[in-house]
Amino acid sequence: MIVDMAIRFWPFLISVVAAAARPPSSHTDPPCRYIPGDKGWPRQGVWDRLNSTVGGRLIGTVPLAHICHDAGIYPAFNEPACEGLQEAFNEAGAQTLQPQPGEFMNAYFLNTSCSPFTPQSMPCELGNRAVYSIDVTGPADVQAGLKFASENNIRLVVKSTGLDYMGKSTGYGALSLWMYNLKTIEINPHYVSPQYSGAAVKLGPGVIAGEAYEAMNAAGYRIVAPECGLSGIAGGYLQGVGHSQLVTKYGAPADQVLEWELVTPAGKYLTATPKKNKDLYWALSGGGGGTYGVVLSVTIKAYPDGPVAGGTLVVNNTNDAAFWKAIGNWFQRGPSFVNNTTNNVQFLVTNATLQVFSFVLPDQETSAVDALVAPFIEDLKRLKLPYELKTGQARTYADSLVSSYGPLPYGNLCPSFPIISSRLIPRATVLDPTSNAKLMDAYRSITADGTWFVGCSFINVDEGSPIRGSHPSNSVHPAWRKAIAYCNPNNPWDWEDPEKSLALKKQLVDEFFPAMEAATPGSGVNLNEMDPWYKGDWKQTMYGDNYDKLLKIKHANDPHRLMYGHFAVGADEFTLDQDNRLCRARSTPS
Repeated sequence: MIVDMAIRFWPFLISVVAAAARPPSSHTDPPCRYIPGDKGWPRQGVWDRLNSTVGGRLIGTVPLAHICHDAGIYPAFNEPACEGLQEAFNEAGAQTLQPQPGEFMNAYFLNTSCSPFTPQSMPCELGNRAVYSIDVTGPADVQAGLKFASENNIRLVVKSTGLDYMGKSTGYGALSLWMYNLKTIEINPHYVSPQYSGAAVKLGPGVIAGEAYEAMNAAGYRIVAPECGLSGIAGGYLQGVGHSQLVTKYGAPADQVLEWELVTPAGKYLTATPKKNKDLYWALSGGGGGTYGVVLSVTIKAYPDGPVAGGTLVVNNTNDAAFWKAIGNWFQRGPSFVNNTTNNVQFLVTNATLQVFSFVLPDQETSAVDALVAPFIEDLKRLKLPYELKTGQARTYADSLVSSYGPLPYGNLCPSFPIISSRLIPRATVLDPTSNAKLMDAYRSITADGTWFVGCSFINVDEGSPIRGSHPSNSVHPAWRKAIAYCNPNNPWDWEDPEKSLALKKQLVDEFFPAMEAATPGSGVNLNEMDPWYKGDWKQTMYGDNYDKLLKIKHANDPHRLMYGHFAVGADEFTLDQDNRLCRARSTPS
């Protein structure tokens, strides 16, 4: 396998070579984390002692693509192996990168530092990859990493699967806590707490959704988890609220959390529940990943499985005016699809088609799909637009998911390296003809040239639903409770032409996203699906009125400000200098 070609355990020459390549820093004000080459960067003996402390599981990063280059500090060019790696990146990005401690799934933050698609002569460098990773096996490893980072003034990051559009799971000159091998899946049919009695499952941060679905399906349960099998669950997904095909039936993913097992940045190993360490429970359940502590496991609700009615609908654009009239009608009918139901509807809008690739109607018959879309089918007939509707029923939720997203554990529908952003669409927006028309204008503009598509999901996670029970208080952005959908402009990253991809990112943040915000004033976003170039009011857009409380909780549990992430709570207390050192912002109190 391509993954096996990487040199996983590299002699600890990395810091020595890097130090020789960069002059010492004279940067003292504001205080900055040390990077390789700085006078304060830990000497080799210091790293050796950390390696001994963590049982020999300190791993020096060697980029996978070093086999594609003959320059830099990792020259190891191998043409056949490089060609295989290029194919693996494109065809199996998650399977290729997730099992590697220093790699991550974000083409922008990789920044061609060591890419299989750049010229052989270009030097292979670490770039934004962590310098070292601790292969975490339990709380003692996390505590050792936190202590080391604090005492040696170096940047710390936490990585589980590395599927991270904001780049929180990596950082220049960082020590990484690599959580991928914590693969706990423990099903408890009789979990009991003051808030909940029923089935539950305990998941480690290295468990991807596809692995969890396989285990739960075999045991006769379903859980609220990502549609994309390659996504982790316990890390940024749940901590950033999350989304799922089952949210209308059971509530938001963050609403499912029963307890968190974690180590705080101050080194305390504890469990957070709605009754114990409840501030941390509240913050972790929706307030963003990589911020309040290092999660070792999460326990969430599980539900008895059963049949799922589903299907697909494709509408072709044979008349542009009629087509966009139909798209507007589709969004206006969105609330009727999910209000006081258990339904989820996922679809793509391009300039050529409306493709509903997944109706998900848990515990219902196939006839329910026909009844659900009947009014919209009448719209299509009046507009004389051709369509194709197919319906069916799956035996279990996992079977239903596979029919849309491909075989477990990874699936084959979700892109590994998208240029993407998100916006929560309020019910009030689509129900008002004027504001709905403005939203359609935005989507029509985004998709006009055929380059972009918009992916959406009709949902309802409102409070007080007669379908769902109550949940403990959490930090889910209030905009989720008012949303009828979340939608994502989406375009794949072009490895062969990164300049083109950067131009598309600029178009997204400068043109498309402001138009979506203007069409949905006062709403929010999905924390886990945002472009790092976002230029708006990120605190309000990403956290809403929860921000100030979240910041107090972070400061209480992270007195040394060890945990940092782009657009994470407290992010504006830091800045990156010209050499990518993480530095305290000048206005930050000591």
